[in-house]
Amino acid sequence: MLALWESISPFVLPFYYLAIFFVVISILLDNRNPLKTHSYLLLLLLLPILGIVIYMFFGQNIRKRKVFAKKQLINTAFGGQVTFTGSDSPIVGNSRPKTTLPEGQYGKLIQFLRNDLSPLSTNNRVTILKNGEEKFPEVFKAIEAAEHHIHLEYYIFTETGIGEALTDLLMAKARNGIEVRMIVDGVGSFRLPKAFFRKLEESGIQIIEFMPVLFPTFTSKINYRNHRKILVVDGKIGFTGGINVDDRYVNNDKHPLYWRDTHLKIEGESVKTLQFLFFLNWQFITQREEPNMAEYFKDIENAGKHCVQINASGPDWELASIMDSFFIAINSAKSKVRIATPYFIPNESILDAITTAARSNVEIELIIPDESDSWIVQAASLSFLRELMEKGVNVYLYQKGFLHSKVIIIDDTFSSVGTANMDYRSFDLNHEVNTYLYHKDLVGTLIDHFEIDKRDSLHLDLKTWKNRGLPEKLKESVCRLLAPLL
Repeated sequence: MLALWESISPFVLPFYYLAIFFVVISILLDNRNPLKTHSYLLLLLLLPILGIVIYMFFGQNIRKRKVFAKKQLINTAFGGQVTFTGSDSPIVGNSRPKTTLPEGQYGKLIQFLRNDLSPLSTNNRVTILKNGEEKFPEVFKAIEAAEHHIHLEYYIFTETGIGEALTDLLMAKARNGIEVRMIVDGVGSFRLPKAFFRKLEESGIQIIEFMPVLFPTFTSKINYRNHRKILVVDGKIGFTGGINVDDRYVNNDKHPLYWRDTHLKIEGESVKTLQFLFFLNWQFITQREEPNMAEYFKDIENAGKHCVQINASGPDWELASIMDSFFIAINSAKSKVRIATPYFIPNESILDAITTAARSNVEIELIIPDESDSWIVQAASLSFLRELMEKGVNVYLYQKGFLHSKVIIIDDTFSSVGTANMDYRSFDLNHEVNTYLYHKDLVGTLIDHFEIDKRDSLHLDLKTWKNRGLPEKLKESVCRLLAPLL
C-alpha cells in the first residue's frame, strides 16, 4: 500500500493542492462572517481531504435574491400595505394601523418586521397548542371542514402513524374536489418512497419536493433546507410552529421519549402571510406563477383582537431577519427574558444581546434539553453556559424528555413562537418562519407553560458546572470551534 502511494503521490498531490487553493479562494471571496470563514479554514487544516468534501456538501453559499420577490404575489397578499421602491424592493407598512400596542417598547421591532414583508395585523384569534396531542386534533378538524383549498409545507412528513391518518384525510378531501398542495423537504422527508408520491398524485393531490438532493450533482442543496411547518386551510386558518408530521411529536406512549413542543393555530388576517410564504416556495419550485391568486387571499372580518406579525427568513432572503428580530426583541426587554430552544449556538450578536441584558439587571432564563438528538450540537451548546451563568443568566436543562419548543418571551407582553432555533443554521441557512405575538393573555399562557418546563428542568449551579471533568470541557470547546458550521 505504501509503495502504491509513493508511486501515485507525485501525480495526485498537485491536483489536491490545486483543489485546496481554489477552495480557500472560494471561501475568502464569499466574504462571509469571519467566524465561519475561520471555521472552514480550520476544517481544511485539521481534516485535509474530508474538509474539502464537507465544504462541497455544506459550505457553498447561495445567499442570492434570485428566487422570489414577485410584485403581483406581494400586492395580492398585502394590498395597500406594500409599495415598491425604484429598485423594486418591497417596503411593507407605510401606513401604520391603529393599535393599542406599547409602541415605545416594541416600536423598533414592529417597524423592522414591517419593512421585511411582515405586516402587523390586529384582526386575529390565536390558539396556543402544547405538543402534538393538542395540535393534531385541531389540524384534523380544520382539514375536515375545508371548502376550497389545503396547503401544507413541512420539513418532516412521515407516512406512518399520524402521517398515514393525515394522508388518508387529505386524499379523501382531494377526491371530493378540494385543492390540496403539499411541499415536503427533500432532506427532512427523504424517507418518503416514490410510491407515496404516486399515491397522493393519483388521488388528485399536488405534491412537490423542496430542493431534492441528487448526489453528487446538487451537493450545495443539502445545506439549505426548508425547515418551515405551515398549514393553511381556505386562507382563513393557519398552523405554524415547531411540530412536524411524525408520531414522535405525539405523546401517546408509542415512543418512550416525551416530546415537548409548541405550535399555533391562527385565524384571521395574519394567515395571509403564511399563504404568501407558501406560494413563494411553490412558485420557486414549480417555476410558474399561479393565475387567480386573489381567491387565496380573501378579506377576513372580525376574527379576533390578537396582534400578530409573521416573519420568514432563508438563504434567499436579503436579511437574516429572524436573527435580527431576536436581537431587537431581547434589547427591548425591561425586566425579564425567557428563552426555550432545543439548539443553542448563538452568534456574537445574540450572545452580546443576552449578556448585555443580563448585566443591565434584566432577568434572563434559558431552558435547553439535557439530552439532544445531536451530540456535537449539544456539546457546542453546553460550551456557552459557563459564560452565560457568570453574567447572571439562569440556565435550566430540561429533564422530562426532549425540549423542541422554540419560544422567546419578553417581559409579559411579547413572545416569538416558530420554527427557528437559536443557532447559525436557523439564522443563515434554513428557510424558517416565526410568529410574533403582542398580547398579554397569549404571552401569559406561554409563561405558564415555561414555568412548568422549568419545574421539569435542572437549574444549573455555576460552581458545580465549573468543577466538571476536563474531558467533558475539552469536547465542548472543540465542538464550539465548529459552531458556525452547525
